[in-house]
Amino acid sequence: MQIDLTDIGKSYDGAAWAVSGLTFSIPSGAIFGLVGPNGAGKSTTLRLLATVVRPSAGQILFDGAALPADPSELRRQIGFLGDGNPLYRHMTPAEYLRFFGQCYRLPGRQLESAIEQTLATFGLDVRRDTPAGQLSKGMRQRLLIARALLHGPRLLILDEPADGLDPRARSDLRATLLRVRDTGVTIIVSSHILRELDDLCDSLAILQRGRLVVTGRVDQIIRGYEVSRFVFRLRLLGGLDRAIEHLQGQRVLIEATGEEDGLPTITLQLQGSEEAMADLLAGLIGAGVRVVTASRLRSRLEDVYNHLSEDRVN
Repeated sequence: MQIDLTDIGKSYDGAAWAVSGLTFSIPSGAIFGLVGPNGAGKSTTLRLLATVVRPSAGQILFDGAALPADPSELRRQIGFLGDGNPLYRHMTPAEYLRFFGQCYRLPGRQLESAIEQTLATFGLDVRRDTPAGQLSKGMRQRLLIARALLHGPRLLILDEPADGLDPRARSDLRATLLRVRDTGVTIIVSSHILRELDDLCDSLAILQRGRLVVTGRVDQIIRGYEVSRFVFRLRLLGGLDRAIEHLQGQRVLIEATGEEDGLPTITLQLQGSEEAMADLLAGLIGAGVRVVTASRLRSRLEDVYNHLSEDRVN
């Protein structure tokens, strides 16, 4: 589903604007990120896109068509996970999905098939009969997203879906969203933590105080602001002095050294590309340095945002 916003604004009280002058497009079949600090207008924008509220100004087109007076048919094509969506703790995952499938008026046989497929897709089939209140945080979040996808929407809207998840659950969520995108579903996901969206989104929009700061394809935005700095932390199996000696002859800036889990670490800035990092690692290994892990600490989107915004991103 292609979505086009033109000069969109929303005021809840007729005086202050939650968002104003938003103009951007969301490509069909892409993962689109909505980025900004808390209070930037992300949730309001998502509610507008989900047709939960109507704009006070401007126009939204869904596949070239304006929002109808009765959006019920359009809403059947949208899966929306907003902020603070309910999860009925006494219901099992199968019961929860069945309840919402009936709300979408899915026919009985189609509904049961969708429940089985959705439970399997999100790894919930083994807990299908466990009350939701006994599930882990990650499983509860997967169940909420599964509910938003149960009816086969063409547009999936997720407001801070990784909030409160541990690193493993965040990784699982990323993999799930990529699989859903590959089926042709357009996904809009918001976050105030740019590391969650790095290497996930095809396009994005950055909001600040209810207004659009920049929008476009992620790679084009990064190129446009000439962000070529990567920050990595290397964890070594000894050989710290040898590593520093080797790095001093390379085009890198050593930010800090330290220790993690009893092993020495080096935090460094690298200009260029990830291919340059691969060459750097090969050189270290060739110099006899045993590198255990190499982790990228800051995303290039964070560099873009910090360049554009007076606020800091977590």
